[in-house]
Amino acid sequence: MSAREPHTASAPTAADVSRRVDAELARLLYRQAGFGMFSNITLALVLFFSVLDQVPRREAWSWLVLLLAVSAARMILNRAYFRQAPRDEDMAWWGRAFGAGTILSGCVWGWAGWLFVAPDDLLARSLTIFILAGLNAGAARTLAGALWVYGGYLAASLVPLAARFAVLPEPQWILTAIVLTYALFIYNTARMHHADLRKLHRLIFENEDLVGTLSLAKTRAEAASQAKSDFLATMSHEIRTPMNGVIGMLQLLRDSPLNAEQRENVAIATTSADNLLRLLNDILDLAKIESGKLEFESIVFSPAIAGEEVAALLRPRAEAKGIVLNFYADARLPAAVTGDPARLKQVLLNLLGNAVKFTERGEVALHVETVLSDREAALTRFRVRDTGIGLDAEMRARLFQKFTQADSSMARRYGGSGLGLAISQQLVQRMGGEITVRSAPGKGSEFSFELSLPVAQAAEMAADAPAARRKPLRGRVLVVEDDPVNQRVLEWMLQRLGVEVVVTDNGLSAVALVTEGDWSAILMDLQMPGLDGYEATRRIRQKLNGRPLPIVAVTANALPADRAATVAAGMDGFIAKPVKQEELRGMLERWLPAAK
Repeated sequence: MSAREPHTASAPTAADVSRRVDAELARLLYRQAGFGMFSNITLALVLFFSVLDQVPRREAWSWLVLLLAVSAARMILNRAYFRQAPRDEDMAWWGRAFGAGTILSGCVWGWAGWLFVAPDDLLARSLTIFILAGLNAGAARTLAGALWVYGGYLAASLVPLAARFAVLPEPQWILTAIVLTYALFIYNTARMHHADLRKLHRLIFENEDLVGTLSLAKTRAEAASQAKSDFLATMSHEIRTPMNGVIGMLQLLRDSPLNAEQRENVAIATTSADNLLRLLNDILDLAKIESGKLEFESIVFSPAIAGEEVAALLRPRAEAKGIVLNFYADARLPAAVTGDPARLKQVLLNLLGNAVKFTERGEVALHVETVLSDREAALTRFRVRDTGIGLDAEMRARLFQKFTQADSSMARRYGGSGLGLAISQQLVQRMGGEITVRSAPGKGSEFSFELSLPVAQAAEMAADAPAARRKPLRGRVLVVEDDPVNQRVLEWMLQRLGVEVVVTDNGLSAVALVTEGDWSAILMDLQMPGLDGYEATRRIRQKLNGRPLPIVAVTANALPADRAATVAAGMDGFIAKPVKQEELRGMLERWLPAAK
């Protein structure tokens, strides 16, 4: 067992707990004694100089000297306690020593009650009564840790006062009764506080092992979460690197001259690769959502166009099954809103893709409608309706659980990981909505959610209007990539965009090449032998000495922390592998001009 792990072999016994509680309450006496002793001395001086002319001076001085001596002895005891820091088994003696000093101090104050109320002077009597009442009220809290100490102090300080009222030449029985009643009241207050203190410390010590176990469990859970994140980051990199070569080559092959059979084969391979990449993205999205690290963009887009694009992507799949896929946009929809169109499309693609998957005949439809709208925001409803197999109540209850489909037979018949709906629900919830479903077996289903989207102003719409992206680009790009397949994919993609390409396979070479020619941009892999992409970027920035040169990370490390690290290293952009040609074009268009 490590030094940091709590001992959990057996629960503490009642005797052990009682001993530890007694020791802790004794320590509490010492911790709270400092201000009480200071108050004793201050109030003693105030009382002494206030009544000095009303009582025999010799008795008054004797009382003051005795009180200061007792207070000094108590201070010495307190100092010795803090210097020695005694163990639990020694605290019984220290508690008795503290109690003896406190009760002795109470006796000295009891003498003051007997001595200073004898004169007929109203000030002397009133001040004595107020000071003794105040001292005992304050001690009810500071001495509650040891009830016998407080009881002794209370009796020693107030009983002489009550007795003095009873033996005056004209007995003050009412004052005697008041003093005794007050003593009983504040003793009962101290008794209840003592009971609460014992109960609190008993709970602490009885559950100390449990608290330690929970703390250890929390530490282990955090370590497991970090291990999961590290595993996902590693798997993301290891899977995305070859996937970049597969998907990149398929894109290039698709755009080359092919006969009908070859084109069909490429289409099948591309679909399989896209499905594999979608599964990887789902797993990564799920990890980001669970860790709270999923980020949302805020950009201007058209909800109608976003819906139409999703429908257009899935329409060929629907037509291949012989079903109709329709898209309906409300005429009242705002021209543009602000939000995250990529996440919205991800949700709609999942809902609409499921509708197509589980519908054998009839229609699938996507509706985008305005529920409420003003100049500031539009409450927009997205509905996906199908005439498919439908769901019963039990299926609907499990629908948004992770790694779950409606039933195992559907999983076998239709395939799928069971992650899409769970992720879609969490994405919509993060955007302020909730996916609901209406369905019955054999009668189709309708999935819907509503989002409040800020309406974009004219200036924002103009700033975000897309430019034409089909013109070739011109410039000279340095590709820093150690994987030969990925080198070839990036080289072909860039050549098709119209730019000149130079490839190097390591960071040191990239640093050396940066001053040899007029570069338009650098595409930098992150994980390379020798000098990695982060350090190579830092050295390039030093070598350029402030001269701007776009450096874009092209990497299989796709987690948010990886993006943040590239920014810290001085990179200007980030593209996750597998690289899509349109994504690469969109990134380079920020810096490279179009060819004339």
